[in-house]
Amino acid sequence: MAHKILGIDLGAWSVKVAELEAGFRQAQLVGLYERRLEPKVEGESELERAARTIQALIAEERLEPEMCAATLGGEAMIRLLAMPFSDRKKIEQVLGFELESHVLGEIDGLEIDFVTSTTNAQGTRVIAVAAPRTEVKARIDALAAVGCEPRVIGAAALSYAALRGHAFASAPDDPPLAILDLGHHHTHVCIVQGETVLFARTIPRGGDDVTVAIADAFRMTPEDAEGAKHAQAFILAQGAVAESPSHRKVDETVREAVRPLVRELRQTLAAFRAGGGPAPARLCCTGGASRLPGLLEHLEVELGLPASRLALQPAEPFVAEALRTGGDGVGLDVGLPAQALGLALAAAVPVPQVNLRKGELAWRSDYSYLRGKAGYLAVAVLAILMFAAVNAVASLRALRKEGDALQFQLKRETIQLFGEPRLDGRAVSDELTRGPKGGVPPIPTLTAYDVFDEISKTVPSPDKGKLDVLELEIKPKKIYMKATAESQQQIDDLTTALGKIDCFEKVEKGKVSTVTSPPSGDPDTDKPDKPEELKQFTLNIDTTCP
Repeated sequence: MAHKILGIDLGAWSVKVAELEAGFRQAQLVGLYERRLEPKVEGESELERAARTIQALIAEERLEPEMCAATLGGEAMIRLLAMPFSDRKKIEQVLGFELESHVLGEIDGLEIDFVTSTTNAQGTRVIAVAAPRTEVKARIDALAAVGCEPRVIGAAALSYAALRGHAFASAPDDPPLAILDLGHHHTHVCIVQGETVLFARTIPRGGDDVTVAIADAFRMTPEDAEGAKHAQAFILAQGAVAESPSHRKVDETVREAVRPLVRELRQTLAAFRAGGGPAPARLCCTGGASRLPGLLEHLEVELGLPASRLALQPAEPFVAEALRTGGDGVGLDVGLPAQALGLALAAAVPVPQVNLRKGELAWRSDYSYLRGKAGYLAVAVLAILMFAAVNAVASLRALRKEGDALQFQLKRETIQLFGEPRLDGRAVSDELTRGPKGGVPPIPTLTAYDVFDEISKTVPSPDKGKLDVLELEIKPKKIYMKATAESQQQIDDLTTALGKIDCFEKVEKGKVSTVTSPPSGDPDTDKPDKPEELKQFTLNIDTTCP
């Protein structure tokens, strides 16, 4: 039975949801949704605000949160660690000690998980994720309060590898691919090669830096600066000339705002290459900040890598027909909610992702879903029982018919063997095996054909002399043979050979006489051969063969 999976991205500017319909060994994307955060209520945290927006989106789109997955973004710490072994249990045992030197505070207050990056003869590289237990619990509680408690709390920077085969192609032998999710407050970097995540990092820079820069440069309120960023902000292409002083000021302001982000991205790629990784072949960009006009071209120039937008293709079979032909095509052209979609895919199929719901925060299944499906389940169980009963009745009738046929056959055979019908099959079998008192079992263990076969094997081959068997009579305990041979020696050899058969007890030669063979050849065309003198003899053989 297919079930719905919701991947939830609680962004700082909007919330995104990817809806998957997962079945046996396959999943299909049936919906992508995005909603601007609801106006903030006094005393409400940003997390509660985002959860309330998710609740409104689910109600508006009539989604079914049967299974949900969410992430931690900048709250999660990501580290690439080298281990001298590859056994997962050993890695789990030492992971806390390895991370202890990388964190401030007590390691006991963190939830930790990891994914394997690469494995070779020297050991294993793992991507470890650690987050404060209080942050994980707060996210669980906030989403549970609006009816979509997540079973998986992953790491945002690891979500994008699941999009392989849907939004990008990457074979194990291809160069690595760098995926950039340019968000409002954070930028997530994920470098993948094939199905492997080689590197992941979260940078505390994003589109909000541009909003702050515009507000400072043009003396605007944050709300007006946000609107101006979406409507008028841009970065001029290399070599382009501004149309007016105001355009030049916008370009300079945005360039200066994204300069720290570009510097961090450059350092991130350099750190990856310093760790022995090959340079990425290209950048695939997603997230709300990636919609800023001219930003992708600016990243191409600054980072020296071709950049493109991460997007699903309308012809992708993974995308449901209704979504491909929908009106707005959310996520199929721009603004793909890659993090939400990657989360949903990670919950449906095995791909690299962590789950920080561990220990006392581990998912404890409730029965609300089963209660909602109780009617369908009851009908299914009754149908299964009904079909099982019909199958049992049909099988019983077939067995009874087969039993009647076997009983009739047993009755007929026992009449032939014993002269009377016997219907106890076990008793008949025991008696046939044991045999009647003082006699031979009715079913012989060695037939006349078997005895004849033994004699045929014993008779000398034609190249050792002419031997013709004229009569052969095989009876219980007795065999009579009449034959002709060329010499007395042949008769003696045959007698000796027959005496070596296991169940032949005594081979006794009868009278030996001389006979003349009739002439051979065609009298009309050939000259007939001369008559030949042969030795005619008889053998009487006592046997223990039945």
